[in-house]
Amino acid sequence: MFERLIQKRPRIDIALSAIDKARLKLPILDLSRLFPHFDETPVTINQVPLGQWSAPLADVMMLMKLVACAKPMTMMEVGSYRGFTALMMARHAPTGAHLTTVDREPQHGEAYRTLPEAAMITRRVCEVTTEAFAGDAPGSYDLIFLDADHSYAAVKRDSEILLPLVKPGGYLVWHDYGNWGKFSGHNGVPEYLHELSATIPVAVVAGSQLGIHSPAWGHAQAAAFKDALVDEGLFPDPWASEVARG
Repeated sequence: MFERLIQKRPRIDIALSAIDKARLKLPILDLSRLFPHFDETPVTINQVPLGQWSAPLADVMMLMKLVACAKPMTMMEVGSYRGFTALMMARHAPTGAHLTTVDREPQHGEAYRTLPEAAMITRRVCEVTTEAFAGDAPGSYDLIFLDADHSYAAVKRDSEILLPLVKPGGYLVWHDYGNWGKFSGHNGVPEYLHELSATIPVAVVAGSQLGIHSPAWGHAQAAAFKDALVDEGLFPDPWASEVARG
């Protein structure tokens, strides 16, 4: 009853979620410590997607920086919607890269379907199920971006299906690791990632709402992962800090 009430009143959900200051507790990862030329690597944004479900530009730019620096040859976006993020991923990927986009909406991908980038993108219309991904070999993707159903149960299901598909040196990125949707049940990304982080290395990308994991961080690149973590004190409250704002 309470959850249904909150779902009809999103402002109440936002206010209640904001009270839980300790909800976001993943370690913070600075991508510039993993990629030497991260800060200097340019990102081009041609269009500014508008609409309720459009990803914030800070998240989009951070994801594009990751694509440009990690240079993934095989990518997947799960929860593609209109396809603006997919289009930008294709534009920032290296020559010869391929992107698979997955969405249950048959018309997904309107942003790129008439453009040259469509040649490097394969569209799949399906729900996220074990059967739908049975044809994907384990460890076949350099980068997977998950931005589909954000409920706890869905994020858990999708992640368990997608994690085995990530290459040993690849990345799985979750969108909307943010303090909203807790009481309505619309966003269980934080809760799931906190549980997952007890078994594998998971962090939030500094300056974004992107959760991230690489299988290599548990083995060959464990030290690099640890060295890339930063203290939350590096991002103080500008209104509470005596540091000049600029």
